[in-house]
Amino acid sequence: MGSDDSQPRAAALTTTDLTVGYGSSVVVDGISFEIHAGQIVTLIGPNGAGKSTILRTIARQLAPIAGTVMLSGRDLRALDPNELARTMAILTTERVDPELMTCEDVVAMGRYPHTGRLGLLGNADRRAIADAMELARVESLADEPFSCVSDGQRQRVMLARAICQEPRVLVLDEPTSYLDIRHKLEFLRLIRLLARERGVTVLMSLHELELARHVSDLVACVAHGRIDRIGTAQEVFAGGYVRRLYEVDDEDFDAIYPGLDQSTSSPHADDEHSPTVTAQGASLSATPNDHYVRSGQRLLRCGVTTGTCAALATAAATRLLLEGRAPEAVNLVTPKGLPVEAEVAFAELTDASASCGMRKDAGDDPDVTDGILVVATVARIADGITIEGGAGVGRVTKPGLDQPVGAAAINRVPRQMIESQARSVADELGYRGGLAVTISVPDGEQIAKRTFNPQLGVVGGISILGTSGIEEPMSEQALVDTIELSLRQVHAQGAKSVLLLPGNYAEEFVRSSLPELHVVPQVKFSNYLGEALDVTASLGFERALVVGHIGKLVKLAGGVMNTHSRVADCRMELICAHAAVAGANASLCDALLAAATTDATRCSATSLTG
Repeated sequence: MGSDDSQPRAAALTTTDLTVGYGSSVVVDGISFEIHAGQIVTLIGPNGAGKSTILRTIARQLAPIAGTVMLSGRDLRALDPNELARTMAILTTERVDPELMTCEDVVAMGRYPHTGRLGLLGNADRRAIADAMELARVESLADEPFSCVSDGQRQRVMLARAICQEPRVLVLDEPTSYLDIRHKLEFLRLIRLLARERGVTVLMSLHELELARHVSDLVACVAHGRIDRIGTAQEVFAGGYVRRLYEVDDEDFDAIYPGLDQSTSSPHADDEHSPTVTAQGASLSATPNDHYVRSGQRLLRCGVTTGTCAALATAAATRLLLEGRAPEAVNLVTPKGLPVEAEVAFAELTDASASCGMRKDAGDDPDVTDGILVVATVARIADGITIEGGAGVGRVTKPGLDQPVGAAAINRVPRQMIESQARSVADELGYRGGLAVTISVPDGEQIAKRTFNPQLGVVGGISILGTSGIEEPMSEQALVDTIELSLRQVHAQGAKSVLLLPGNYAEEFVRSSLPELHVVPQVKFSNYLGEALDVTASLGFERALVVGHIGKLVKLAGGVMNTHSRVADCRMELICAHAAVAGANASLCDALLAAATTDATRCSATSLTG
């Protein structure tokens, strides 16, 4: 019988009038909620509020004082231990010290609910172990003694063990506590993958509020012995509620989480002198309409660049300025030719200007700018269209970047998109005057501290970037597999030569400056030139031409075949070393090392050599 979409989904996890605590001492009562398969629900709240007690009760580590917990319609108390272990996995912050066990041994413990009485691992079990370790990015730790790895690595190994159980419900108590920022983002990606692709129901507690906002379908707020509020992340992180939940002064909260719980209102909404704000609802996603890229055997949802968000916000603000009302949604076609439509996060109209904001969605591979609010403020001027950077948008202080020194760090392509949107709306509405557009990012200055902007000479905020308008997510191994597949397809079509390009900049350079190469098949290698060259050689191509920016290709002189900055960033050192071998003096070498970018090294060399 076919599925009937009109029927409500059965709940994967249900609590009814649940009271939790220790003995007769109640910690939280009246807990009633339903979580469906594939949903991510996060508990937040002050220390001691009872989040861990709730999770331990749901995981049957504590007996409930009253009420029931149901897993897929069955009372938790009716499940035998082995059946419960096949249904639910739990990861806590409690330290586990299995003596003389390797990390792979620890992960393998997750298979024992599936192995029968003898506990013997079969081929399917070993595949599950390998898959879980790869997902958690701990396959390199397989033979390491578990007692000798770091706390962060231990946490990832324990997560792999939980995945290895193949549970339908995953309970996680502060799972990111020991992880650095890179692995927190990896955790976010993995949780989304488990929920979206494997239908795993995730219930967890987090102290990282930004992570809770970005990853959660629902957020449950625990305080004062109850679930104080439960709703979507957009609903909970709005109107200043979270700072009241934690009983934190506004000034202290904003110093750490600027704008975090003001997501559906103007960043100036708390100013008693601010103009009236016209809110536009809680849907803040700006994503390419149903656009995905293939990553191995998976489809990953694309996101949008900050430049696209700025252009969308400009279109909305221009319409608000000229019509007196904000649109519910705006759309554009990105430079890559893909349509994007998004709802407006907030709108603000004053006598002098109009402001609209869009919230960025980086798709299935988010970076540190995922979820940021990008605001465009538009005002009338006599003629022309000017584009400036406001609060949270960085300023260029060193030569060699896309924009000159002193300019706002809004790159060329986003500027073109912003101007195009402003002009298009003005033309549509018959406005013949000029427009001044200011792009701002309320929490951009704090976010920029977690990027390479300070080293590049961009200060005071983030850069507004993007050449295609679209962010295409790719996992590392899947991307390498895709490069190999692309090369195999080109070779299978009879090609003897191939162009290897890092990305959009190189593609544009070939199109504009080397048109005679247009007939040669092209394959993008991102940062994985070593793998691309290995595959090219193994397939028997007669010729391969690598075209790319000096910033990537100079690393090859040092034997660096993965050009991502997190692998190695020795660009200036390599240029300096080769310049010294060629006879450069100390002054020139000092200038080369101090250059912000490889483009700027030309300025340094020219100024010192004439």
